[in-house]
Amino acid sequence: MQIGVYGYTDKRPVIYALMKLLQTTGDVALFSNNRHYKRLLEEGESQGHMANIMIAISDATPDEIFKEVGYTPDDFEHVIFDIQDTIPDNLTHAIYVKTYNPNEDERAFLELIGDYRVIKLNYDGKSEKNAINVIPSTSMWKSIEQIEFYKILNPIPSKELNKGLATMLAPSLQITMKSAFTLLNRKWSR
Repeated sequence: MQIGVYGYTDKRPVIYALMKLLQTTGDVALFSNNRHYKRLLEEGESQGHMANIMIAISDATPDEIFKEVGYTPDDFEHVIFDIQDTIPDNLTHAIYVKTYNPNEDERAFLELIGDYRVIKLNYDGKSEKNAINVIPSTSMWKSIEQIEFYKILNPIPSKELNKGLATMLAPSLQITMKSAFTLLNRKWSR
C-alpha cells in the first residue's frame, strides 16, 4: 500500500499514527523532506531504521527516492510519502492534513491529487463535514515529543484520529476496524 500525506502543516501526528498501524502488518518505508523525522534516527543520520520501518529524509522526488536509498517499492508492504510538491504514482490512499482553508496553490495541488481524505487539525475550532476532525491537544504534542525522544511509537492520544485512520485503512489492510483501532492504541513493541 502506498499512502501520500499532503499539507502545509505539521503532519507528524498523522504520520506517526500511520507508522504505528502499518508496522504491525508489514515492513514500512517513510520518505520525507521534513527534517523533524531525523529525530527518530541515530544522531546525524538521514536514513535508517526504527524496528521494521525504514526512514529516509531526502529532497529526492518520489520517483528518485528508491534509487537513492537502494530499495525498490516491492521491498516494503507499505510506503508513506510525506509529500509537498510531487505526487507519487499509484497511491492507494491520499490524505490531506488541513488546518485552515487552503490557499490557491494548495487548492491547485489538491486538484492534481484527485481523490483524497481530509484530516482536519481543528486549531480554529471549526469541524469540517466528511473529514476526520482532530483536536490538537497538549497531550497529543507531548506524545509526539516522547516518540521522538525515546524512539518508540507510543499511541497518539486522539480517539478521533485513531478511529478515523482505522476506518479508512482497515479494508486495505484486510483487518477489521476494531483490530486496526486496537493496534493504534497498543503500546509499542519492537
